[in-house]
Order: sequence, then C-alpha cells, then structure tokens
Amino acid sequence: MVEKAECPSCGSKVIVGSNPRLGQLLKCQFCSSELEVVSLDPVELDWPYDEDEFDEDDEMDYDE
Repeated sequence: MVEKAECPSCGSKVIVGSNPRLGQLLKCQFCSSELEVVSLDPVELDWPYDEDEFDEDDEMDYDE
C-alpha cells in the first residue's frame, strides 16, 4: 500500500511510498517543499531540521 501524508506547506497529499522510513527526505509534488518523515504511525511530514539554520550565537538572552 502506498502511504500518503499531508504537506505542512500547502496541505496537499504527498506520496511517501510503500515503506516510509523515519528521516526519509522527499519533495512535495505540488509546492516543491523539501520534507522529512517525522512519524510513521500515522505517517507525518515536516520540514527537515537544518543545523546550519540555528546558531547558538543567534539566541536571544532574555536574562538581560
């Protein structure tokens, strides 16, 4: 059975395949967003975590 999951960007049903894996990367066929499988039961997609996007120096210091 081919699994489908909702794209978090456009809400369309994205074909994930018949044997999805956690961490599997794919692209939405409708909006071209890069997505990652973050859950298997049910299959859920989210935007992939990119360590380069988060820099500890960018954190706001709320103690000041």
